[in-house]
Amino acid sequence: MKIESAVILITSASSLLGRSLAIHYARLGARLILCDHDETNLMKTVQLCRDVNDQVHSCVLTSCQPKAVEAILDFVQETYHQAPDVLINHWPNVVLPSFVDEAASDQFVQQWSTLTAHFFLFGYGCAERMRQAQNKGVIVNVISYSGAMELNGLVSASSMVSGFTQSWAQELTPFNIRVGGVVPQLSNEPHHSESLHYDELTRHTEYIVANEYFSGRVMSA
Repeated sequence: MKIESAVILITSASSLLGRSLAIHYARLGARLILCDHDETNLMKTVQLCRDVNDQVHSCVLTSCQPKAVEAILDFVQETYHQAPDVLINHWPNVVLPSFVDEAASDQFVQQWSTLTAHFFLFGYGCAERMRQAQNKGVIVNVISYSGAMELNGLVSASSMVSGFTQSWAQELTPFNIRVGGVVPQLSNEPHHSESLHYDELTRHTEYIVANEYFSGRVMSA
């Protein structure tokens, strides 16, 4: 897919990786819709993107409910008069409780349900809009983490991304919608550079979007 002028929706755009993704695609000339719960930091990302590209809009995600996601997709339609060409379905990994912690079950269920709901609702909503428009589309599922404390949940989150990516790709291939995934490499060693780490993840998403033959697979960086 040609990235220049493509309509790209990026979730969690106020986070460190979300900001890296947004600025990268702004420089490539995409038309962007950036969304997040955190309006203050979302607007910081928007301003950085508008320094290089004026086709950047923001939309605050008000809740983890289907209506809130549909409102964002309606905003994309109203702004660019089309469905998204690309969804960068990015969500920062959450710190999951230890399996042996007291009351771990309640905490796990709450955090895991929030993470999976975000991934599913945006993926499902965008796929439905792409199918209705009968245009080629791309969904890239991405997770990130910002510290070693989150590594205990990375294996579970990576498995979720891999499962969603493979199953969605099988179902959406007949509709010319590709699905790929990007996850951080599993390691107990600190990354040599956090910014370099985000750059690698960002470049992997670009490869998936641009490569017409990539679907149903997950890349790691």
